[in-house]
Amino acid sequence: MRSIAAEVYGGAFRSDPELIATHAQAMFGVTSLGYLFQLLAMTGWTSLPWLWSLRQPTLVLMGRDDPLVPPVNGRILARLIPNARLQMIDDGHLFMVTRPIETAMAIEAFLCDQ
Repeated sequence: MRSIAAEVYGGAFRSDPELIATHAQAMFGVTSLGYLFQLLAMTGWTSLPWLWSLRQPTLVLMGRDDPLVPPVNGRILARLIPNARLQMIDDGHLFMVTRPIETAMAIEAFLCDQ
């Protein structure tokens, strides 16, 4: 994990090797089969044709430096979902772990506006 975390997760993982150790210690219960199912789901499903039908206000959160899910994906979601707001967090894929306060503040601001 040390050799690829910065490249895979981006953001703060690029500059803080301690995050890698902390994240690795917190990971448990992951099975190869579960991970395989997650990868299979990503390869064969898209919600794009149904996004227009969402009626509730939607907050799309994205990491600005996310190599796994590029920010363009968030922009697409926000454009296709009616009444959606895109919030970019200045970090990588695991921004909820590395920037929990900023993420919570974005969610709280969104909910207060509703």
